[in-house]
Amino acid sequence: KASLEAFQKAIDLDDMDAMYFVGVQYLWANNTQEKGQIEEEEEDDDIFIGNRREGLNLIEEAASLGHGGALHHLALLFRSGDEDLGIVPCDAEQFKVRLDKAADAGDADAMFLRAHCYFSGEDGYSYDPKMALNGFLEAAEVGHADAAVSAGAMLHQGGFGGTIERDRRRAFELYQEAAELGSVEGWRNLVSCYALGQGVPKCEETAKYIANTMLKEETTG
Repeated sequence: KASLEAFQKAIDLDDMDAMYFVGVQYLWANNTQEKGQIEEEEEDDDIFIGNRREGLNLIEEAASLGHGGALHHLALLFRSGDEDLGIVPCDAEQFKVRLDKAADAGDADAMFLRAHCYFSGEDGYSYDPKMALNGFLEAAEVGHADAAVSAGAMLHQGGFGGTIERDRRRAFELYQEAAELGSVEGWRNLVSCYALGQGVPKCEETAKYIANTMLKEETTG
């Protein structure tokens, strides 16, 4: 209760992060356990759906103030639709407009998703490896581990119709960045780089060390 009141005070001061956080809790809490974490009294279905709408309103308010996470959340919500809230799935072009706003606002997940859309040529985006790489690199710069792995993989391979020059040294550095951010895939790719001498001098001992330390739990699990 006290926590909710603190968030409400922050919302009253136009705190975008508070709006987004509380909005998400209301929007996606189920009708029993999770909902009870926000408000202790029991709610019937009509009130529950009303609170979901309140959550949506908070997310939309945060988005109107330029909150990247809120913009990204809305892009995904309107792409998939929500019957309870009367949201019909939008088309690919509308999704692109929404996702562009979120990515341009600096949301790392939105930047990564947009890059993936360029890479795959889907959801309103034309296939464009160069734009995909640039997007992955931008997301990696703000700490998105999967984006660093994806950018590294593109540079490691090179090609893509002559649009991407192979740069295995830079790929190695990106894998390292991803690994330091906690990416298992990043560590796995580092093992491969050291074992094969790609982007870094070959060193099987280092490859084995990483595999036996950073990847030990995965290989024994």
